[in-house]
Amino acid sequence: MISFRQFRRFFVMASLTLLITSTVTITFAPSQSWAATTFTKFTSQPQIAMNRVDAIGKDIEGKTQELKGNITGDPQDQFMGKAKQVQSDAINVGEDIKDNMKLKGRSKAISKNIEGKAQELKGNLTGDRKDQIVGKAKQTESEGRNVVENLKDKVQNIFN
Repeated sequence: MISFRQFRRFFVMASLTLLITSTVTITFAPSQSWAATTFTKFTSQPQIAMNRVDAIGKDIEGKTQELKGNITGDPQDQFMGKAKQVQSDAINVGEDIKDNMKLKGRSKAISKNIEGKAQELKGNLTGDRKDQIVGKAKQTESEGRNVVENLKDKVQNIFN
């Protein structure tokens, strides 16, 4: 038979997990989540962010056009070729920034997990139930953040 204490513990943990997962989801959704971007936004606007393959293609196109301009002596082709190469470099810099931002979410999850373990350990050592519960809640939040980051990676892989 399930005791009242076990039922209460389960209810508290389930509530905290739901609360933390909802908070993490809502925190990321408004501006940076793919869920915030509607399907019509994808279809009606040109995609601004290009991936690395597009940048490589733009670089090759620029070098080819610059070479054509050098061979024919056309300054407009030379200029446009160099401009496309610069655009390719800018796209690569943007992709590098995106890659570095991915780590930001993961590092928050790791630091929250460490913080939670430390607080839980402190609660265990001092016998303070509040520290134990808050520590476990932080660890659960960390797991939620990792789930969100994994989901973001999977979605990004679908679109790339």
